[in-house]
Amino acid sequence: MALAPTQKTDKNTITRRTAMLSAGGLSVFGVLGARLYQLQVLQAENYQALSEDNRFNFSMLLPERGEIRDRFGLPLARNRQNFRLVMIPERTPEIEKTLDRVDQISALSSRQRDRIQKDIRQNPKFVPILVKDNIDWATFSALNMRLHALPGIVSEAGQGRAYPESGVFSHILGYVGRAGDSDIARDEDPLLKQPTFRIGKTGVEASQEKTLRGSSGRLKVEVNARGRIVREWPDPKTEAVSGQDVWLTLDAGLQEFAAKQFATEDEGDDSGGICVIDVMTGELRTLLSMPTFDANLFVSGLTQADMDALNSDPKRPQYNKAIAGGYPPASTFKMVVMLAALESGLIDPNDKILCLGKVRLGNRNFHCWKRQGHGRVDMRDALKQSCDTYFYDIAQVVGMEKIADVARRLGLGESYEIGVGGGISGIVPTPDWKQARLGTGWRTGDTLNASIGQGFVLATPIQLAVMTARLANMTEAVSPRLVIGGDITPFGKMDFNPAHLAYVRDAMWSVTSEEGGTAFRYDSLGIEGVEMAGKTGTGQVRGISQSERNAGVRKNSKLPWKLRDHSIFVGFAPYDKPRFAVGTIVEHGGSGAKRAANITRAVLAEALRRDGLGTAEGPVSQEALN
Repeated sequence: MALAPTQKTDKNTITRRTAMLSAGGLSVFGVLGARLYQLQVLQAENYQALSEDNRFNFSMLLPERGEIRDRFGLPLARNRQNFRLVMIPERTPEIEKTLDRVDQISALSSRQRDRIQKDIRQNPKFVPILVKDNIDWATFSALNMRLHALPGIVSEAGQGRAYPESGVFSHILGYVGRAGDSDIARDEDPLLKQPTFRIGKTGVEASQEKTLRGSSGRLKVEVNARGRIVREWPDPKTEAVSGQDVWLTLDAGLQEFAAKQFATEDEGDDSGGICVIDVMTGELRTLLSMPTFDANLFVSGLTQADMDALNSDPKRPQYNKAIAGGYPPASTFKMVVMLAALESGLIDPNDKILCLGKVRLGNRNFHCWKRQGHGRVDMRDALKQSCDTYFYDIAQVVGMEKIADVARRLGLGESYEIGVGGGISGIVPTPDWKQARLGTGWRTGDTLNASIGQGFVLATPIQLAVMTARLANMTEAVSPRLVIGGDITPFGKMDFNPAHLAYVRDAMWSVTSEEGGTAFRYDSLGIEGVEMAGKTGTGQVRGISQSERNAGVRKNSKLPWKLRDHSIFVGFAPYDKPRFAVGTIVEHGGSGAKRAANITRAVLAEALRRDGLGTAEGPVSQEALN
């Protein structure tokens, strides 16, 4: 049947349209095919590389921090399990509301919340932000039970730093904390930018940071277009390298023993510092400041109440008195004056000087501690009985410049870099020093004050221990060491006349071992056949008026604590073959013959026992430090 003319026209039109559409489609597909060929064949390698870079990333693996140990290997700063919460901001739609829910279970301070918000602003949204760490198990469990209501909050069991709770190493070890902006600016290590990573902030933790830190590892991860981790890949993986342990010269057991000697029954721990040093090697066996504090507070987060308690304590527990406490060395400085007099050749040690209890200079009296005077004394007896008048007299002959020179050669006036930080150099005054510092000239009265370790003279317990160690050593300028290992600089020579040093040492022996000595005691150290040499010091912190002298000087026990004299003692033992030297200062402890001398005796005897003389109990147990 033949088609109508209209039907033929429609059919031709459809055929032409189909052909045109087909041609157009083929053209489009041809272009797409060519483009695909270009991308998948001609430029395949380039785009494959770009694809891999967009698809994979590397996650940083944090290293385990090295431990700090005493000379016997006992851990003083170690790592322990740390329960914490972190937040992934991109998974937390309502951050403030989520933090409010956390706060209901485990309180968040305003400081913590401000820090969280700062971290969120400074880091990519997929980076985990620390919310809170050092959470106890009960609270951690409660938080885990509520995680379903805390979007973006993840619970972790990581590692945190722990220190002995007794706190007797806190001033030495320091503590770790989060890296600040200045830390990151100084150190380009990307570890410091990790919100949960901690670095040493003070003490040995800070000075040995690079050794303790270790290095990060890398884990290959697959990420989405927003950078969030989708999957971990086992290879290639670079493990983190743990930090190295740092060993100290300290004897933990001796440090604990020394701390116990500062305890009192009525007023809590005495305030002060003590240093025990090996007179041959310079190794510090004890370096203690009392009272102390718990460094774990700084790791877990110091509250305002904690900070207020530390700052308001008149005994300043956070202050390292052993290396940064400047005190008048009092009569312990008399060995310096004595040695300067002998070295100058201006004083015959056998000549006697009459002590009547005071010396008149202009319109002022300079008093001897013994009101009625000591009578006629030579140099040895003057040190033995601590006669102030004798040293007033010879200091004027010798002069302050010569005295200051000997003081510096004996280690005073120097800040020792032992890896703790914060030490001071003290003061060894001279006429030039006074002119530069105060803009006034030197007076004879300044020399008299300095001759008995008062006036401008200031020293720390570690400096007094070094002075005593050098007197005991007789040859080498011993300097303190705290960290075992590394390069050791040989000690220089003091170049004093050995006969003069022997004379000073013998006079120190008479102080503790002959009747009439200010620290005489028959049993000395309580170790058969072992004798010590030493010197007492009583550092005045207030002026005594003439009216008070006429009425009778008030005893320390009758004065407020802040107005009492400092109790000071230095000593070394054994006398014939010196092993250890000690410098002890008890703030406002009264006479040096009492508190400081008794502490020094006990600690020095214990140091010798632990070193093999007598029966040693051995290092303190691990349980005692946990």
